[in-house]
Amino acid sequence: MLKTNKITKSIRLALLASISSSFFVVPSAAIAAEEEKKAVERIEVTGSRIKRADIEGANPVTVIDRAAIDKIGVTNVGDLLQNLTSSAGAAANTQVNNGSENSGAIRFSLRGMGDNRTLVLLNGRRIVAGGSGANSAVDLNNIPVSIIKRVEVLKDGASSIYGSDAIAGVVNIITRNDFEGFEVQLTAGQHSEGDGAQKGFDITMGTRSDKGNVVLAIGANDQEDVFMGDRGFSEFELRAYPDGHTEEGGSSAPPWSNVDGYPGSAYDPTDPDSKPTADFNVTRGPEYGDWRKRDGSTDSYNYNPVNYLQTPSKKFYLSAFGDYFINDNVTAFAEASYVKVDSQRLIAPEPLAPLVFFGSPAPYSADNYYNMMYGPKDKDGNSYEIHDWRRRMLESGGRTDNRQSRTVRLVAGLKGTIGDEYQWEISYNYGENFFNNYATGYYHLDRVAEAVGPTHMDSDGNVQCGATADDAIDGCVPLNIFGEPGTDTEITPEMLQYISGNYNTFEEGGNKQYTWQAILSGDLFETDAGIIGFAAGLEYRKEVGTYTPDALLTNGITTAGDAVATSGFYTATEAFVEFAIPLTDTLEADAAIRFSDYDTFGKNTSGKVGLRWRPTDELMLRATTSTAFRAPSTSELFGGAATGFPEATDPCSIQNSPETSGPKWSNCVSTGVPAGFNDDGVEQIPTKEGGNANFFGGTSFDLEPEEADILTIGVVYSPESVEGLSLTVDYWAIELDNAISTIGTQSRLNACYNSGLYCDSISRFGAGSGAEGSIILVEDFTVNVGGVDTSGVDTNVRYAFETDVGEFVANLTSTYLIDYDKEIALGEVISHAGRFNVDHDGNFAEWKHNFSIDWKYGDFDTNLSVRYISSVIEEEKGWWTDPFDRDVEANTTVDLQTSYHLEDYSTKLTLGINNLLDQDPPFVYSAFGANTDVSSYDVTGRYMYVKATMKF
Repeated sequence: MLKTNKITKSIRLALLASISSSFFVVPSAAIAAEEEKKAVERIEVTGSRIKRADIEGANPVTVIDRAAIDKIGVTNVGDLLQNLTSSAGAAANTQVNNGSENSGAIRFSLRGMGDNRTLVLLNGRRIVAGGSGANSAVDLNNIPVSIIKRVEVLKDGASSIYGSDAIAGVVNIITRNDFEGFEVQLTAGQHSEGDGAQKGFDITMGTRSDKGNVVLAIGANDQEDVFMGDRGFSEFELRAYPDGHTEEGGSSAPPWSNVDGYPGSAYDPTDPDSKPTADFNVTRGPEYGDWRKRDGSTDSYNYNPVNYLQTPSKKFYLSAFGDYFINDNVTAFAEASYVKVDSQRLIAPEPLAPLVFFGSPAPYSADNYYNMMYGPKDKDGNSYEIHDWRRRMLESGGRTDNRQSRTVRLVAGLKGTIGDEYQWEISYNYGENFFNNYATGYYHLDRVAEAVGPTHMDSDGNVQCGATADDAIDGCVPLNIFGEPGTDTEITPEMLQYISGNYNTFEEGGNKQYTWQAILSGDLFETDAGIIGFAAGLEYRKEVGTYTPDALLTNGITTAGDAVATSGFYTATEAFVEFAIPLTDTLEADAAIRFSDYDTFGKNTSGKVGLRWRPTDELMLRATTSTAFRAPSTSELFGGAATGFPEATDPCSIQNSPETSGPKWSNCVSTGVPAGFNDDGVEQIPTKEGGNANFFGGTSFDLEPEEADILTIGVVYSPESVEGLSLTVDYWAIELDNAISTIGTQSRLNACYNSGLYCDSISRFGAGSGAEGSIILVEDFTVNVGGVDTSGVDTNVRYAFETDVGEFVANLTSTYLIDYDKEIALGEVISHAGRFNVDHDGNFAEWKHNFSIDWKYGDFDTNLSVRYISSVIEEEKGWWTDPFDRDVEANTTVDLQTSYHLEDYSTKLTLGINNLLDQDPPFVYSAFGANTDVSSYDVTGRYMYVKATMKF
């Protein structure tokens, strides 16, 4: 990793090179003339607390105004941001139905650094995190599009101005708190396949008087589902092979059951009456005929069609903004919002395979009535005990998560002026997010074992659990896995009720945020070069996170998995100061420093230095160097400890390493390995994971903040010879150290064996235990390890011109990713640029382009937008073939929108089509779920919508 002094040297050299090469023409945003700047009111632009007359400062900022938002045709801020070329990696959205992010939240990952390293603000102030509880990033569901005036995206580190999390950059959402009048917007649309309908309304009203102004907004949006089975590319699970062909895959847990063959019988594949041995599983197949050997290619179950491709959700919001002018120098202000989001996840019915999928033995008794009646038989026609049995529980209708999120945000404060030179503001910001999830379609593993155990008949001829009446299990209903769904042999509601019933899981969680802030800014004094501006401030913030699963999840006795509770908080006290210093008539320097004191890890200092040089009215060169940090989140600090079972190989076993002496063997002996120790190859190693506080019994931590060095160098050019043309180019580099993560079970075992590191996190059985040397537990709690080095170039070309047939604005924005190298434990580096890594952060295309052209003619306003993502390489890791690299093709989508303004009625009618050409996403096998990357590509196809906007 480069250190700050190295970056500082780099910026000096870059500036000198830029100065000596000022004739070079590069893309940029428009530069206003000096006379126009003086007439513009000073505003605060994201990346600085100093109010300025122009938005082209040393920091690269992308501004998306209200008009541009209306032309994009999105219904949530997440889609708006994820379409930016500067987005990368994997961020949750409503196309994500499965995987680790199941809270229904929508996220944004700038530069692919992760949503927790992109700070999201509302009117320059923090927003409470959202999700399932103890989260570290904002849920963009909680910001309605209708209240947005503009979005400013700072693509630079900004911890010196805003504090923690501003490593990749900052998204600042500015609301319409100065709106006057009454506006109603109605929206409706659906896909060309006839599904995924959306409808909604937004009402905004505002008034202003001599004493202040008030803006109220209320609205709702309803998005319906789309199923994978309704799109050709996702109708079947596909498997890729090195020669380029694909085959349909599926699950080994079908609705027609898949069970052990009879142990010990002779098997002759040429004899149709021969019975398979235990080495072969048997099935009745989808035809429900006689028991036969299972064929992996024809007897697999296609679970894709019944999974959501687009998740349904309903959102309601209410927002209010107000100012009250106490006197000429003091104004009271307030913001309040409430957002309610109900969403759902649906994946295929549970593949109930207790032993193989869940590690919970539940042998199907030979004395179970249904096994005797319908199960496979040995060569003598008798039932036998079945250990490996698998049955897709089709009768349940699927595994459903019903999620509710409620978010409240309240801001109150005073602001004013001191003379003509200074502005001040004091504010209090409170945010609270509450989440709960009720999950159905999962099963209680202990009850499953009871239901497939031995049975008996009661006096009325009813089948009862237990070998005899004396062994009867109260309330138990025996389970029949051998029947056919939709017939009288299917799994009955009573059977499902017993193994699930009231045992469906429930979890709840939340986040709270309390912030006090005081800021003073203004002009210090004037020099020969100009006025020195400054801003300074104090901030106190408290973050609270909780997550509480029910007893089933806590005890790990449900097929929904296991989870542990999290509860904790931290506080931060901070101070910052910022200066804008004109050095000459054309050269200005910016500098800022922030001091932070956290009650968890202690103190941190972050800083920024920037230069802006305008040698001519046409050309501006800018550069910044800064340090940024991310404080450990509540889940990383306080996350409850849970034991998982990842697969790993014990390097201390002589089967894996023949060394029985020397330094490496001494490392093994130090953990309790005896001479001649030999264990199996790949095992599921008990591993306890959780927040860093678990190292110390939940009372202290040694987790440090992530730290980053950021460099940006840019050029802004607007030639006078070509009116309406502007170009920008910005080079950026981020070097992150001290990343917060886990090391991994295999990495800990290898490090102990090779160098003696982490040996104290491994415990083994001792002498006399009967399993001397075998691993009892590996502790793998959250620590600081590794980092990220990434760099790239952003460009923008904008050309506005007029013709006899109307006004045109053409805009091309591009991002080129030079490199993205992620260092994980033990110095291993994984390259991301130009690749899709399902296990490491998602899609990192080398090139992304967004091109749009606006045409305004009379009362018509038309926009054509094209989004391009270059091809990437993915690594196949399927168990059916050796790993290999394959190319994922480039993707281009086209959107079209046209509006007609009825000026006499103050109404605008809009027709739009997203994904006009109905472009399917590229095939990405290693992506989980839908045969493609649902975080990066449009997967639902052509979407047509109408909007009516009426103003009064």
